[in-house]
Amino acid sequence: MRIAVALSRSWQRVEVDPLTGALGTAHRGETPAEHAALEHALRLAELTGGSVHVLAAGPPETEEGLRDALAAGADRATRVDLDTPLNSLAHNGSAARSLAAALPETDLVLCGDRSADGGTGATPAFLAAHLDAAQALGVVHLELDGDRVVAHRRLDGGAREVLRLPSPAVVSVEGGLRLRRAPLPAVLAAREAEIAVVPGTPPDTAADVVSTRPRTPRPRAYPPPSGDTAHRRVLELTGALVDRTPPTVVGPLEPAAAADELLAYLRRQGYRS
Repeated sequence: MRIAVALSRSWQRVEVDPLTGALGTAHRGETPAEHAALEHALRLAELTGGSVHVLAAGPPETEEGLRDALAAGADRATRVDLDTPLNSLAHNGSAARSLAAALPETDLVLCGDRSADGGTGATPAFLAAHLDAAQALGVVHLELDGDRVVAHRRLDGGAREVLRLPSPAVVSVEGGLRLRRAPLPAVLAAREAEIAVVPGTPPDTAADVVSTRPRTPRPRAYPPPSGDTAHRRVLELTGALVDRTPPTVVGPLEPAAAADELLAYLRRQGYRS
């Protein structure tokens, strides 16, 4: 099985100086979700005899995380050279477009579900769209069923959705799996390992995504209560003075009669003419 892992580096990791206690943001690294994606890939590669190809988009400092992945057991690494600042890669589609262009033919692509620097979690979905691949987002567990990968997604109320994925597929995972510790010889070898560098895809000039964060709606302005006593003002604020139609219980009715009753109510309320 040919497995690719798309890594991203967080730019909001805080570093504490052990001598002075000063805080800084010079230290950057992968998030727990990225490490979980890599560990899932390494386990699947061991079960299938496959290979793991790690990729990351960004400036040269991104190679530090790629070398950590090589030390953990990845077979090869590629950096997509992008001049975009790290703190804006999570807010546009340039990273996904460039990673898709740099990916060779792959059976499975794994990503972290969300970066820690304000990412929207949309990069895996963009990546699946560019690759024309199936997608499973927010996965907590991966296993094999014959030659197919089975993904378990977390749902509300403690439920799980189990998906048998086709090939190719893009899967984003939550950060619940701890990455294995790399042995010292592998760490030393990864420092000198060759990392392929490919140019990034130029941004699409037809549309420029300024922000993908939701806009906060403006608060509504309501007139203050006009009552001359506290009791009157409380009644106005709670809406107790507004005429309301008391609840009416009708039925049980046949389906046709129930539909007629519902349509009549909508007409009385002005929703239908």
